[in-house]
Amino acid sequence: MHTREHYDADLANLHQQLHDLGVMATTAVARALEALARQDHTLAQQIRGDDALIDQAQHRLEERAVSLIALQQPVARDLRRILAAIAISSELERIADYAKGIARLVMGPAGARPIHASADLLRVGAMAQTSLTHVLAAVAANDEAAARALALEEAQIDRLYKQLKAQLAADLATSTDPARDADLLFVAQNIERIADRATNVAERVVYWASAQTITLNP
Repeated sequence: MHTREHYDADLANLHQQLHDLGVMATTAVARALEALARQDHTLAQQIRGDDALIDQAQHRLEERAVSLIALQQPVARDLRRILAAIAISSELERIADYAKGIARLVMGPAGARPIHASADLLRVGAMAQTSLTHVLAAVAANDEAAARALALEEAQIDRLYKQLKAQLAADLATSTDPARDADLLFVAQNIERIADRATNVAERVVYWASAQTITLNP
């Protein structure tokens, strides 16, 4: 195998690692939203346990990427591809952290009552999950147009999140358990941040594809 073929294989392996990390992050989000809807503490605990595996996967990807840069001295487009992979992996690790945060809120402190997720909260969660799925498809295809389309999805999620946040804050005024009901605000915040991070991933896809540094979520 020639040197370039070795290099291409290394790049392909790097992006396989990125794909695998994306699957892990997507699974964490899906499980967190399921745990929220069903108040499933067993599933929530599993998410918390799996987080260390996601951290390890992200660190391995970063180490491989740095090694490629050091040993291969890639040309501009390949360098953008590698740098984008590093940045995207970091965003995915943070997305998984937010999923873990939702799981922790579902469980609450020992003896805490279940929290009731409204239809609107679950809807925003589903939208954030869809945005993550869409942006990972854009990553896999290096699809700049699909990545740019995330801006519209993010705007819709932001609008609904603001409405939901106002409603949850108003509900606290008459709550008999404000500490626990406040956890719903934090769940909503974590969901909104998942969507924000998905948009950050989209910005990295645009950078990889066209060398443009843009802001999709001003």
